[in-house]
Amino acid sequence: MKKSVYPILLFCLLSTFSSAQNTGTVLKNSSAKDRFAGLHLDFHAMLKDTSIGKTFTYGLIDSLLSIAKPDFIQVDCKGHYGISSYPTKVGNAPAHFDKDIMKIWQEVTAKHQIPLFVHYSGLWDDRAIQLHPEWARINADSARDKRAISMLGGYPSGLLHPQLVELARDYKLDGAWIDGDCWVLGADYSPDVVAAFKKETGLSDAPRKRTDTHYFEWMEFNRKLFRNYVTNYINVAHQANPDFKITSNWSFSSMMPEQVDVPVDFLSGDVAGSNSLYSSAFESRCLSLQGKPWDLMSWSFAWKNNQKATKSVVQLQQEAAEVLAMGGGFQTYWQQNLDGTPEPYQFGKMAELIRFSNQRKEFCYNAKITPQIGLLFSTYAWKRKPVSGLYSAHSQEALKGSLNMLLDSQLPVEILMDHHLSKRMSDYPVLILPEWDNIDPLQKEELLKYVNNGGNLVITGAKATDTFAEPLGIAKTVGFLKDSLIFAGIDGQIMLLQSDFKQVNPLPGTQSIGNQYREDDLRFKEIHPLATVRSLGKGKIAGIYLNMGEFYIRNKNLLMPALIKSILAKMNVKLLSTVNGSRNIHQVLARKKGQTYVHLINTSGPHDNPNVLVYDEVPALSNITVNIRASAAPKTVKLQPGNTVLKYKYNAGNISITVPLVEIHSMLEIIN
Repeated sequence: MKKSVYPILLFCLLSTFSSAQNTGTVLKNSSAKDRFAGLHLDFHAMLKDTSIGKTFTYGLIDSLLSIAKPDFIQVDCKGHYGISSYPTKVGNAPAHFDKDIMKIWQEVTAKHQIPLFVHYSGLWDDRAIQLHPEWARINADSARDKRAISMLGGYPSGLLHPQLVELARDYKLDGAWIDGDCWVLGADYSPDVVAAFKKETGLSDAPRKRTDTHYFEWMEFNRKLFRNYVTNYINVAHQANPDFKITSNWSFSSMMPEQVDVPVDFLSGDVAGSNSLYSSAFESRCLSLQGKPWDLMSWSFAWKNNQKATKSVVQLQQEAAEVLAMGGGFQTYWQQNLDGTPEPYQFGKMAELIRFSNQRKEFCYNAKITPQIGLLFSTYAWKRKPVSGLYSAHSQEALKGSLNMLLDSQLPVEILMDHHLSKRMSDYPVLILPEWDNIDPLQKEELLKYVNNGGNLVITGAKATDTFAEPLGIAKTVGFLKDSLIFAGIDGQIMLLQSDFKQVNPLPGTQSIGNQYREDDLRFKEIHPLATVRSLGKGKIAGIYLNMGEFYIRNKNLLMPALIKSILAKMNVKLLSTVNGSRNIHQVLARKKGQTYVHLINTSGPHDNPNVLVYDEVPALSNITVNIRASAAPKTVKLQPGNTVLKYKYNAGNISITVPLVEIHSMLEIIN
């Protein structure tokens, strides 16, 4: 049983030591450390916060960094209210400061040789709009937005750019994490934006409703404006300080599933305080193939209905494991007090999490994930969903649910966006298209070519399978049950579930898997299968005729993992590694420095229970069996971290290993 513990005595002693100022000047080398194990602190200052710095001391920050030892730290600068928490000369700030806390942050991080980044709210700036209403975005109803900035207004040159220069050049900071950016974006009907759209397209006006002609082009134009806006402020910051590292929060992530085409130095996002284990697994897979250094931030606290509680160390370690296993960096978000101080009683937890990450760095950071199952994120279909968001987390429930189900089946899976597919699809033994109803016709051709060349393709969804009816080998749809209750069964189990379901009759040569039943009784089988598999060229293609992902994300169950495993078995898929012994294991297969690593993540505990804010016990899993296909026996098998040598058996191309205990995150290191 793994429990939260941390060195209370040590951090209490250190957090109270001398607050004497460091009088020497220490130059930092911001490139000396990776953005691997970090801390983020902010508090979104307001105008009424006129005691910033009151209890903020050099000694307190020295204690924090001495105890936690992060690779980097991000601190408050300007939050969504638009108020700077340091005495800026170019921005908006409270009337009084007790101390310039940014200067102290800079001095202490310089002493410790730790890169200092700031949290800065970009397109969301309440104060800027209060002072300059003309800077606000104009929405489709012609009203000025109360929080969001227009990208072609006076804000970039009047506030954003000068303040980034101040931070990069005058305060000599190492970088910025721009928050409140892509996910705040909306279509902007400001005169300058509409005029630019009309000039570029030759159209007479900007569409106002989704049903209007050229609405898609209007959305794409606004997306392009955002990428230009980000490019411009990054270029300004780099001109002020070429070593200044900067990103826009959630850019080129699940909220912006596009190829990186702006000069961000790294990618990052913050995973909110509930169901964060699954969210970390999902977001990591959306960032890991984007070709940029990346990290994810977990909120250190759970938040529900304005109720807040700090998560336990083991709860956060589970979230960290999902990120680290995919090769990324990990940071945690801790709130600052209204005078800018961090909370000393949390320093020990911060240190435990940094230590947990560092113990795994040599085995996982920047590792390459071994292609096994590719889950498709169709940017083409996502952009055509009937929603108003431009870059946001919309229309992803089926994708997320499908990922959760695959991971809960102990299957190694990555997420592939449209721009990844052409160059990478042939690397994957299996591709899964999860409930995307409207994919790019060219992508359909590529996928069928992949199958004909020997790949295995699974299409899920009652409507999504329509596009592939002929290659799937199914007759004309017999019936379509919209959002209906059906009895679904496979391998001796039946469950009543609510979903769209397409009733199909397989053609000769098409195999059926699972069945619809009339009742909760194995004797009353219908003729309609849950899924089918058919050979196509050198490969195989399968269809699942219900909305599996949408259902699973709300209703974890055993039937759907059984269904996908049955399909893969019918396709004769031979994955490189299989894991047995517990349903509470997520598997990641990776390579680093010529060695193979099988990551085993213990997902026990109520992390996805909406009625649980915090838990501090994760039952350890024992006797987990891992089988790895290999052409020869390895020299050694070790369990990391800890460098523990494990016994193994090698027979007929298979390495069989029993892992005695998985507490939170263990890695099998296969040394050849």
